Amino acid sequence: MQQILKFFIQNKVGILFLMFFTISVGLTIQSHSYHNSRWISSTSYITSGIYDLKYDITSYFNLKEENENLLNQNAYLQRLILSKVDTTASDSINSIPNYTVIPAHIISNSYNKKDNFVLLDKGKNDGVFEGYGVSIPNGIIGIVEKSNNSFSRIISILNTNLSINAKLKNSDQFGSLQWDSKFYNEVLLNDLPRSANFKIGDTVVTGSNSLIFPEGIPIGVIKAFNLNENSGYFDIKVSLFADMTNLNQAYVIIPKKIKEAQDLLKEDE
Repeated sequence: MQQILKFFIQNKVGILFLMFFTISVGLTIQSHSYHNSRWISSTSYITSGIYDLKYDITSYFNLKEENENLLNQNAYLQRLILSKVDTTASDSINSIPNYTVIPAHIISNSYNKKDNFVLLDKGKNDGVFEGYGVSIPNGIIGIVEKSNNSFSRIISILNTNLSINAKLKNSDQFGSLQWDSKFYNEVLLNDLPRSANFKIGDTVVTGSNSLIFPEGIPIGVIKAFNLNENSGYFDIKVSLFADMTNLNQAYVIIPKKIKEAQDLLKEDE
């Protein structure tokens, strides 16, 4: 307290000057409309700048939470799309989704190797297990190869060891989708017979002969093709919809009855 009093005593002249100067400025502003309007304009500008800065800072720290909410909303919409739910149907049975979709963030992703993998931040604790398909809004990424409690490793569509059942969107002709390790934005659709009817620009989607992916997820478009005269099958180049070099979020697709189907298949082994 003594230090404070000592400070005021030592600087009393300067403090009195500032006090009288502030009073005089206030009286000038109040008595002159021009100065008053300029003061209000200046303070409004400063105040708005402070609020803008506060909003920017708050928005930045809330960005992660907003992204999580958006990811969950997209997962719900993705589930409805995959299940082909009729949202206008009065029958409640038709409103039960056939698939559960778990949103996830991509921790790491490789695309310039012969055999590439993707790491997700979801694992067994979140319900993610080996054999589940992984997609994004505009394509597919791959299949869960293994998972621990917190993370999952995905064998990428850009992996020469992965084969996915795919078909032409406008027909029931299907084949095997594989990567030849040449281009990160291109895969091959093999085993389409000579009788298949298609053209460049046609869409390729996931096929129905799979327990992993539901039928009809867009994969890409036909870029080029060649008929192998020896085998009688087409070799088709497919340009991917998904940009495999820029992956941030993903959806793990879990068919609700996959366990029953897998157990039934094991009985024949």
